[in-house]
Amino acid sequence: MAESVANVYGSALYELCSERGITKEADGELAAVGGLFAANEEYMKLLASPLVAFEEKKSLLGAAFEGKVSDTVFDFLCLAAEKGRAAYIPAICREFRRLYYLEQGILEVSVVTAMPMSEALQTKLKDKLEATLGKKVIMKLTVDKSLIGGIVVRYEGAELDSSVRSRLDRLRSQIGSIIA
Repeated sequence: MAESVANVYGSALYELCSERGITKEADGELAAVGGLFAANEEYMKLLASPLVAFEEKKSLLGAAFEGKVSDTVFDFLCLAAEKGRAAYIPAICREFRRLYYLEQGILEVSVVTAMPMSEALQTKLKDKLEATLGKKVIMKLTVDKSLIGGIVVRYEGAELDSSVRSRLDRLRSQIGSIIA
C-alpha cells in the first residue's frame, strides 16, 4: 500500500509542480523535507496520529516549514497530514525525485571504493559514466575498506564490481571447486 500511496501522491504532486514550472525548486525542497521526516520519526508519528487535530498538525507544519518552502510544497504537506498520509511523506518525496530524474535524464549512481577518490578521478569517472550511459550522472560516493582495492558501481539495478575482494572471492570459489 505504501508504494501505491507514494506513487499516487508523488505523481500528482509532480504533475502540479510541472504545470506551475517549479519542478526543480520543489525537488530540492522535497529532498530536504523527506530527509527531515525520515530522520524525525516522532515528528512524523505526531503528524500521522489520528488523535491530533488537523489544525494542530497544520500549526506544527507551519512552524517548521511555512515560508521556508514554496506554497505548493507547504500545501502538499498540509494535505498529506489532513488525509492521514504524513507517514508516507518520505516515500512520496522519493517518488517525486524519481519522476524528476526520469524527466531530466539524471541517473543516480552509487560508487564504492576502498579509499577516497581524488577530485580529478571523480571527474574522470563521472565523465566516462555520462558518456557511456547517455545521462547526467549524480554520484553517491562511499568508502568500504573491505573491498581492499578497486571499485563497485551500482545504478538502476546493475552492478559493476571490479573490486579486489570480489576477485579474491571468485578465485577462492574456483579453487574450492577444483579441490572438491
